[in-house]
Amino acid sequence: MRNIYIFSLLLLTSVTVSAQKIDQRLTRLVKQTAKSRSQVTASLDPKVVDKTIAVRYNADGTIAAFSAVATLSEGAKCPVKRLEQMGIKVRYQIGQRVALAVPADKLLLLEEVDEFDYVKADIMAQPANDLARQETKANLLGDAAATGLPKAYTGSGVVLGIIDKAIDFNHAAFRNADGSTRIKKAYVFTSNTGDGVIYKPEEIQKLTADTQSGSHGTHVAAIAAGSDVGNGQQGVAPQVDLVLCGLGDYTTGTNIAGCIDEIFKYADEVGKPAVVSISLGNVLGLHDGSDDVPYAVGQLTSNGTKPGRAVLICTMNSATNWQSVVKPGTTKTVLGSATYPTTDTPDMPVAYLAKYSFYASDYKDFDIQLKMVDVTTGAVSEVGNHVIDVKTGTVKSEFGLIKDDNVQTAQAGVKAVEYTLDCQSAPVVLDDVKYRLCIIATASDGQTIKMMCNGDIYKEPCFDAPNDGGYDFAANGWTKGNGDFAFNFMVCNDAVISVGSYITRTSWNNYLDSPQDYPKSILTGKVLQLGEISDFSGYGIDDNGKQYPTILAPGQGIISAASSYDAELFANGLPNTANKDAVANLCQSVDKHDRQNWYMLEQGTSMACPHAAGIVALWMQAKPTLTVNEIKDILKTTSVNDTWTTDVANIPSGNKIQAGYGKIDALAGLKKILGIDGIETISIDGHREATPATMYSVDAPVYNMQGQRVSKNHKGLVIYKGRVYLNK
Repeated sequence: MRNIYIFSLLLLTSVTVSAQKIDQRLTRLVKQTAKSRSQVTASLDPKVVDKTIAVRYNADGTIAAFSAVATLSEGAKCPVKRLEQMGIKVRYQIGQRVALAVPADKLLLLEEVDEFDYVKADIMAQPANDLARQETKANLLGDAAATGLPKAYTGSGVVLGIIDKAIDFNHAAFRNADGSTRIKKAYVFTSNTGDGVIYKPEEIQKLTADTQSGSHGTHVAAIAAGSDVGNGQQGVAPQVDLVLCGLGDYTTGTNIAGCIDEIFKYADEVGKPAVVSISLGNVLGLHDGSDDVPYAVGQLTSNGTKPGRAVLICTMNSATNWQSVVKPGTTKTVLGSATYPTTDTPDMPVAYLAKYSFYASDYKDFDIQLKMVDVTTGAVSEVGNHVIDVKTGTVKSEFGLIKDDNVQTAQAGVKAVEYTLDCQSAPVVLDDVKYRLCIIATASDGQTIKMMCNGDIYKEPCFDAPNDGGYDFAANGWTKGNGDFAFNFMVCNDAVISVGSYITRTSWNNYLDSPQDYPKSILTGKVLQLGEISDFSGYGIDDNGKQYPTILAPGQGIISAASSYDAELFANGLPNTANKDAVANLCQSVDKHDRQNWYMLEQGTSMACPHAAGIVALWMQAKPTLTVNEIKDILKTTSVNDTWTTDVANIPSGNKIQAGYGKIDALAGLKKILGIDGIETISIDGHREATPATMYSVDAPVYNMQGQRVSKNHKGLVIYKGRVYLNK
């Protein structure tokens, strides 16, 4: 028998040299199995088995069979009978893909099946929310037996409020197992001035979504608190009391601030701690805490000292398109366009679709001019008649900077001067492709000019110093922007916990089982890496010298709930295949509670914020009196820092500020709260060291310092019920 396995190994080695039809991950494992058997080993070294591949094992630990997916050649039919005669089982066929159960020693026979183009490994499903929860160890807090925690932490007894738009209120992610709603109160806004309707639990079934424009709020709320619907995509804190604010198209600062107030009032009524997650914001304007939202957060949390009250806000996704300039002295910069000429389209109009903001560090006036520059020569000229109104096709004669010298700052009685340029509400184009708009600003002594742009979908950098038009702007004193000040002004208050994003998934399959991958970073030009800070993750130093973000959480490659009312994703209840970009991120659906409940992949600090908020809710379950200041101390002392957060060469922006305190660690934070992160040496009657077995009659597991379960007689340091003991 041993000679047969040796022969199989030799045959495999000779065949795989030229084999291209079979996924080499499968042939490699077969080879390892054959080698293991030829050496008469009891089982494979678990390190050599790729745990991501669907494998069935024999009792001795060797591989019995694989699950694989074969792709049929064009026009070919699946040879079911021939495969069965080979000992290979056809499980099912969908389109051109055939699911197979293949005995390990039959794998190579598939090389001779002409009907198949390729046979790939069946990859184990790794749900993106689940991966994110594993990354932050939030998944462990619900398993007291595995962690030694005194009980499971799921957010029970904590109010979690989500303020967002496009919330599908009856998605399975927001229901109990019996179909009843988990939402304690829902606010649906109908205007920019606070008009709306409040819905109680018994009225939730009346609702659809606050808007059909997107799925943002549905996705965000399910990340923080989604129910377990059997697909592994549950949220971080699945048993919190949910309060949802659906802003619809009315995402004003006052509406957001009003929602925070209403959520905290509800928490006061029921006598519970409350966490609020806000994945909305803006990068334009003063970054001094004067906006309605940071001001409200400071007031409602007593500047971070009020027990059981916390607000988390995302830092926005504006770090990738060079959307800010912060510079003393004179600054010359080219305004990048939303479209631009190429070799194939030399006559493409130069369009502007963004809004810009400019102010000085002391809030006083400064000299600023809007001009036009020739990218072929660098010659600066007046805008004149070159700006065309997109809507009318005529010259936009009143186009230019708007000055406001009465902007309220966070300082009582102090006003600021701010200049804005609005190409968003009234888009414009230039009449000649060689021209670009430009800004020339001159600061007074001691001033630093701050420039911001919200054009995060631009083809050219928002603030640029190009050299591809024939003239080298950078060499001639022009400034290219960066992301150093392109962050959400709503976070600018010490009472806010601000959240940036890092990557936990770079590839996925959509609902058609079509593989999808993130493109290379627009900022660095490199392939995205797991664990890396998201290149778009906002960061910066505000007008008061405070740094953001506070913390990083998983925000890129996150699968969570999608709204069934999303007009971009669905048409007549089915995926809108006409919108290929949107459905590329649509991953799966779950038939539950008499409806289809869809899940999709998204990315952004919008996704990171609710993950962190869910963790804070878990912590508040353990200690309902936590304040923001205490939470920040926990984050500072327990967060994870690795090569992605400490080595500036690995940080997309090259700026350490982008990493905050590091990556949030749910388990380490909880242990700090519970006071079980130290070593305890126990003595009885002052005479001898006690083992856990002599201390407790409760049958709880004991682990060594490597996390492996051991007997209570194990010597040395052991973990028992979340505490570390010296067991002699």
